[in-house]
Amino acid sequence: MNLYEDRFEVRFSVDSAELKASKQLRYKVFIEEMGGKIKEGKIESKIEEDQFDQYCKHLLIIDHKKKFGNSRGNIVGVIRLMLESEAKGGLGFCSSKEYNLRPLVTQKKKYLELGRTCIDVSYRNSLVLHYLWKGLGCFSKENDIDFLFGVASFPGNDVKQISMALSFIHNNYLAPVEIRPKALKDGFINMDIVPENKIDKLKALREMPSLLKGYWRLGAMAGEGAFMDKILNTIDVCILIDVLNMTEKYKNYYGK
Repeated sequence: MNLYEDRFEVRFSVDSAELKASKQLRYKVFIEEMGGKIKEGKIESKIEEDQFDQYCKHLLIIDHKKKFGNSRGNIVGVIRLMLESEAKGGLGFCSSKEYNLRPLVTQKKKYLELGRTCIDVSYRNSLVLHYLWKGLGCFSKENDIDFLFGVASFPGNDVKQISMALSFIHNNYLAPVEIRPKALKDGFINMDIVPENKIDKLKALREMPSLLKGYWRLGAMAGEGAFMDKILNTIDVCILIDVLNMTEKYKNYYGK
C-alpha cells in the first residue's frame, strides 16, 4: 500500500532506519511531551518501543517537503497495526494488557488493532489526520477488516482534568454490551463521573485530544471504563469501529 498526494506520502516502513525514526517520534510524543517513563537503556537512543513492535506493521506519514540531508522525507506521523493473524502468532493484542477483549474478539470477524498512534506536534491539524485515515481505510479494505480497535490516550494521570470528557464518552459512545471490552481492575477508571444532565459538551470536547475526536467522527464506540497507564503517563480509552457501520460519509470517502 502506498498513497502519495501533494507533499505527503502514507506507506509502511521499509527498513530499520525508518522503523527507528518512527520510534524516535514515539519517544518525542509519549516520553518527552507526555511524560511517560522508559527503561534507562533507551534514554540515550531516544526511542520508544516494546515487545509488540516485531509483530506489527508500522504505517508512516511522510512529509517530502521537509527533508533533512539525504533522507527520504520527514516522518511526521505513525500508527502501529496488528492483524489478528499476527496477534495469534505472537503475544496477542497489545490492548489486552489494559482491557478484557473477549466480548469483542470472540465474534466471528476480522480484526485490526491500532496502537501507538502519534503525530508530531507541529502537524496536528486535519490535513495530516486526513492522510492517516486514508491510509488506514485502504489497508482495512485490502484486508477485508470488519473491526478496528485499540486505545486512544489522554495525556497525564489526573482524572479530574478530563472528568467532563470521560463522562461525555460514557454517556454517548459506549459500545453494545455484547461486544464491549472492559478495562482491567488494576487500572480501571469509572467514566461515569459527571451527572448526565450536567455534562457540558463543549468543555468535554475541549478536554479531548484531536485524535480521539477524529475516532468519534469515524463512528467509533467506547469500551467500559478508562485505564490508567502509569508507565506512559496516560489515561486510555478503548475505541472500536465497526467498519461496515462506519459513518457513511467517512466510509465512502476513505474507502475510495
